[in-house]
Amino acid sequence: MMNPRLQAARHLLGAALLLGLASAALAKPPNIILILTDDQGWNNSEVPMIPSRTDTRSDYYLTPNFKRLADSGMTFSQAYAPHPVCSPSRHSIQFGMTPAKLKKTSNRAVNYPEPFPVRSLPQVLKSIDPAYRAAHFGKWHMHRHPAELGYDASDGRTGNHTARQLTTDQTKHFPHDDPKRSVSLTDNAVQFVRHQAHAGAPFYLQVSHYAIHLSAEAKPATLAKHKARTPGKVHTAYWYAAMIDDLDHAVGRILDVLDELKLTDSTYVFLTSDNGGTARQYPHFNKPLRAGKGTYYEGGLRVPFFAAGPGIKAGTYSAVPVVGYDFLATFADLAGSPEKLREGRVPPRPQSLAGSAAGLPEGIEGGSIKQVLLNGGEGVVRRPRPGLYFYRPLDSVLIRDGHKLRRTHRTGGIELYDLSGDLSETANLAAAAPHLAKRMQVALEEWIEEIDATTPSPLDRRVRRRP
Repeated sequence: MMNPRLQAARHLLGAALLLGLASAALAKPPNIILILTDDQGWNNSEVPMIPSRTDTRSDYYLTPNFKRLADSGMTFSQAYAPHPVCSPSRHSIQFGMTPAKLKKTSNRAVNYPEPFPVRSLPQVLKSIDPAYRAAHFGKWHMHRHPAELGYDASDGRTGNHTARQLTTDQTKHFPHDDPKRSVSLTDNAVQFVRHQAHAGAPFYLQVSHYAIHLSAEAKPATLAKHKARTPGKVHTAYWYAAMIDDLDHAVGRILDVLDELKLTDSTYVFLTSDNGGTARQYPHFNKPLRAGKGTYYEGGLRVPFFAAGPGIKAGTYSAVPVVGYDFLATFADLAGSPEKLREGRVPPRPQSLAGSAAGLPEGIEGGSIKQVLLNGGEGVVRRPRPGLYFYRPLDSVLIRDGHKLRRTHRTGGIELYDLSGDLSETANLAAAAPHLAKRMQVALEEWIEEIDATTPSPLDRRVRRRP
């Protein structure tokens, strides 16, 4: 029989080894990749966004690498862009706040006060672990240079013009070898991943595609391939299918390099869009969702969202509502947030930003979705205010507990929809459920008042727009 003291010593040694291994694993933060597409509608892939509904996937587009990502991780059925147009969403993602709180509710640069005194996503990650390296490749569409926000490598202050964007005329197609610069920006992204893998440094990489924003650009072979196919009933444009095919191939190259370098088990990959798909040319483009880009209806806000990485169960779905301004809190949580540092679960590290404490900036409005990711799609995202909030001078929206309230500021008109049973927003319940509509309206107006949701312009500071 083993000596009790020796047995106890072995147990203590085993526990210490396990604790050491766990601490070592936690002490090495994960790599994080965000792939942001442009104007991609919720159902613009072959992955059903709601598994029980075939009408929530494309009946024409081919996206094997989107499916590959979804099959290896989690699909979010109710994910939202922070805004229905480009630039406000991109600002919101970087700072973890709504466009309204950032005073950035349009694509016009003059509406954005500079500089904004809050740390950006890469700066927050570096405050948690200064070993992080960050890069942004592709469409930036923000006023400040990426280097000012903590990116070590980038394509600079790019916009739609950078990717040629020759025309929005769909009767003209532009075949070439680097459509939407998807090839060259992916080359840069792959090279960055290789460099960081060689250096052994954790990294944050944002790949912001110009696709599938108009104009119509695709590789000649891809155009020919889809022109020969039979179109679907909802999605019919072969040139659009070709653009998405080229985009999908670029996504596949990122997944391939992670597999090649054996980084898949230490890297989180997220893919979403900056806003919903355009519906001006094709009214049913986002069906079953209502309307499209530029509107606060589901077609303008609801977007595809896939996530894969360590601890995320393959092939899972989540119906938990999430939004683009949740990324900052989520990535900080995955990297090892200060809350864990205080609990002693991760060895503390020196600050990377002089004069600022590590961790989340004051006033962020997003919440971490880590619990949902690592719990099979179940859980709660805790934000300062429950629900998802959207505001611009034209209208405002609150989505909470399965319902959506939209208020038109000019008329004061109220719309209320039950999204769980009316995905297409066809039945306005405002008159039938006045108490619910009133409670949601009060909550929305309190938030608007709290954040002082105005859209100031240096050209005219006399007007402060309120609902």
